[in-house]
Amino acid sequence: MTTLNLKPGDIFDFPDGRFRFLEEWEDETLWFIKNTGARLPLSETRLVDMLGAGEAKKIDIFKRSDGRPKSVNDLGELAPGEEFSPEAIRARTLQFFVRQWDDAKGPTLGRRGLKDFIGGFKHDDRLKLLNHPVNPTALYNAIVNCGEPGNRPLRVFRSLRGKTERKRFGKVVEEALDQAVDFYWSLRPRTYTDAHAYFRDLMTNAGVPPEDFPRRMETLRRRINRTINQNNWARKYSPREATLKFEGVKDSLYAREPLELVVMDHTVIDTFVVFDNEFLLPLGRPTLTVAIDVATRTILGYLVSFEPASLHSVLTTLKRVNRNKNYMSKLFPDIKGIWDAWGLPKTLLVDSAWEFKSPSLQDALRDLGTEIIWSPVRTPQYKVVGERFFKTLNDRLFHKLPGGVPAGPTEMRLIDVKPREDAVISLGSLDEIIHEAIVGYHDEFHTGIDDIPAEVWKRRLKSRDVISDINALDHLLGRMARVRLTRRGIRFKHMDFHDQQKTSKLLDDLSRNAKRRDQSSSPVGSARCWVTIKWDPIDASCIQVWNDGVKPPRFVTLPNRDRQFVMMPPGAHRQRDAKSEFTRPISFWNAEKVRIFAKETGIPFKTDQQKWIARNKLRQKWERIAGILPMRDTKEAVRGLAQSQGMFDRPVGSTAPDDAPIAASDVLFATAEPTVNGYGEATLVPQQVAAFEREEDERRAKGKSPSEKQKKKRARTMRDKKEAEAEARAAAATENAKERAREAASQKEATRARKAKDKPAPKKAADSKKGDPDIDLDKFLDGEE
Repeated sequence: MTTLNLKPGDIFDFPDGRFRFLEEWEDETLWFIKNTGARLPLSETRLVDMLGAGEAKKIDIFKRSDGRPKSVNDLGELAPGEEFSPEAIRARTLQFFVRQWDDAKGPTLGRRGLKDFIGGFKHDDRLKLLNHPVNPTALYNAIVNCGEPGNRPLRVFRSLRGKTERKRFGKVVEEALDQAVDFYWSLRPRTYTDAHAYFRDLMTNAGVPPEDFPRRMETLRRRINRTINQNNWARKYSPREATLKFEGVKDSLYAREPLELVVMDHTVIDTFVVFDNEFLLPLGRPTLTVAIDVATRTILGYLVSFEPASLHSVLTTLKRVNRNKNYMSKLFPDIKGIWDAWGLPKTLLVDSAWEFKSPSLQDALRDLGTEIIWSPVRTPQYKVVGERFFKTLNDRLFHKLPGGVPAGPTEMRLIDVKPREDAVISLGSLDEIIHEAIVGYHDEFHTGIDDIPAEVWKRRLKSRDVISDINALDHLLGRMARVRLTRRGIRFKHMDFHDQQKTSKLLDDLSRNAKRRDQSSSPVGSARCWVTIKWDPIDASCIQVWNDGVKPPRFVTLPNRDRQFVMMPPGAHRQRDAKSEFTRPISFWNAEKVRIFAKETGIPFKTDQQKWIARNKLRQKWERIAGILPMRDTKEAVRGLAQSQGMFDRPVGSTAPDDAPIAASDVLFATAEPTVNGYGEATLVPQQVAAFEREEDERRAKGKSPSEKQKKKRARTMRDKKEAEAEARAAAATENAKERAREAASQKEATRARKAKDKPAPKKAADSKKGDPDIDLDKFLDGEE
C-alpha cells in the first residue's frame, strides 16, 4: 500500500496534462486517468520524485457551500511586495480567525455566535498586525468556502475582486468586440482606429442603439492589448518578428581556450572611402570581414574590400588569421603596441551561405586542421560576439571619421550631413586606423569576459598551430574549369597563361594520359591535353593547373603573359600611400571590362603595351564619372577603381624586419634518405590538401556504387528512352509535313476556283469519263495511294 494520502478523484497536473487518481493495484502501481481515457501508471517513488522536482503538482479542490468544486491553485501566491498590502492583511486576518474557529469546540455558525467569537480576540496581541475588520458574515463565508479544517492555505482567502472578467455588455456587443479584436490581428496595416471603425460598422448593421455599446475607442484598445501574445503577433506580423519579440535569448557562444572557436562575420562600414588623396573621388562604403576569437575576444584578422561577402573574403581573412603581425613595425611604425593574436583556429563559424557549404571547402579546411560550421539562417543574434564588435567600431571610429554615416538617410538629410562629399579617408589610411583601433581594443577592459583581451590571450595561450602550407588556401580560392594545354600555354578568358619551363614540364607529365584523337597527326605538331584549372576571380595574374601526372598530384602556377597589363608598370599609377599600399593584380572581371571597352572604342588590344593603354584609359573614364554621376549609376566604376587599390598584406618583398623571428609558417618540412656521412640532400614533402584530388567535381556521391547489372539496365533504359524520343520527333515531323501539304493543296484549290470563276466554263471533253479520279490527300501522304 502507498504511504501517500491519495484518494480516488484527486487531481494532478503532469507534463502530459491533467490526470485524476483512479486506483492502486496490488503491485503498488498508482493508476491515473485522463478525461480522454488515457491511463498513466506510476510508482510511488516516481510520483514522489516528480512532486519534489516540480514536474507534477496536486490540484487542491474544495467544495463550496452549494456543493460546487473550487480550485485554489488558480488563485496564485502573493506577488513580491504584496506581503503587507491591504489585501494580504485581509487574507491573513481571515485565515487567523478561521483556523482559531477550527480549533475551538464550542462556537456555532450563527450570526450571534460568530460575533461573540470575534469579540473574544479583542485584546489579543496577535491582531496588532492583523488589523483588518472582520464581521460575522465575512467570517461565515470564509469558514464555509475557504478550504476545509486542517487544509486552509493563505491563497484561498485572497479576494477575487477585479481579478475576474466581467461581461458588461450584451451578447451581440461582446461578440462584435471579439470580432474587432480578431480583425485587428489579421493584417499588419490595421490600426486601433481601423478596428474601432470596423466595430462601429458591426453595431450599425446589427441595429444596436449607441447607449448599449462603448462609443470610445479606449475599451477596444484595452481588449486588444490584453490579447498581445506570440501567436497573435505572428498572425499580424510574421513568425520571425514574433520570435524576436517574445522568445528568450539563447546563451552566447562559449569557448575556453584561444583559437578553439573563431567567429567570422561581415558588415558594411559606416564610412565612405575615397580613391586617392588628390582628387578625393568617393568609392562608397566597403565591406568589413572580421575574425574574432570567442574565448578571449581578440581580433585575429580582418579584410576591407569592395567585394561582397564571399568565399574570397573568408579565405583571405583566414590567411591573415594564420599570419603573425610583425609587419606592423614596418608598415605602420606610428602605432604603439603589438598585435600578437594569430594562429590556426580549430573551429570556424561562418554564415550559412551556399558558397561556404561545398564539400571541397569542408574537406580542405578539415585537412588543414579547421572544422567549419555554419550559423542559423537570418539569426544575427547567434553571432552576437561579432555584432558587438561592429557596434564598438562604429561608435569609436567610423561614425567619428570624415565621411562617416552616423544615422539613417532621413536624419542625415535633416541635419545636413553629406558623407559622400565629406569623405577624405583612403583605403590605405583606413587600414592603418583600423590597426590602431584593434590594438587599443585589445588593451581595454571587456565586459563580456570581465577582463582585458590581450591579458587573457597571454594567460590562456599554451600553444598554437599554423597552416603548414599557406598556398593551399590560394588553391581553395579558385573556381574550377576545364581548358586545353598546348606548347603556347593556356588560353583562358581571352588571356594567355604561359611559362616555358612549367608548360614543358606539364606537357611531359600529362601527355601520356591524353587521348590520342586529341593529338596532332604531324610528328612535330604541338602536344595537346585537357587539364583542370582553378582560377581566382579577383586575381588574373595567374591560374593553378592540376598536374595529376606526378605522384603525389599537385597544383602548378602558370603566370599571365601580359605582366604589364595585369600588374601595371612601375610609376604608371599615383600611389595613395607608398608605405602601406602595394600594387594589386587586375581581376578577371576588370580585365573583361577593359577588353569590352577597347572593342567598343576601337583601341588596339593585342600586345601587352596596347592592353595597358586600354586599361589606363578605362581607369581615367571611371575616375571622371565616379565623382559626377550618382552612386547608383557608377557601380562598375567604383568596383573597378576599388580593385586597383592596393592591399597592405601584398607587398613586393618581405615586410618583416631583418631581426624578426622566423614564424612556423615560414618553415618548409623536408625528408632526406639516410647516408653514411649524414649529408644527404633533402627532398621537400609536398603538402597537398586531399580535397583537391576529388574527381566528382565537388559533388558527393549519394548511395552505394551501382552493380554491373544495374549499369546495363540503366543503359538499356536510356537507349529505349532515346528511341522513343526519336520516334516521337519523327511522328511530329510527319504531322507537320502533312499539315503543310494540306495547306498548300487548299491554297491551290482556292486559286483554281477563283480562276474558274473569272473564266467561262470550257466545253466538256468527249472523253471526260477517262479523267483522273479524285485523290485522298491523307492516304497519299501516308503512302497508301
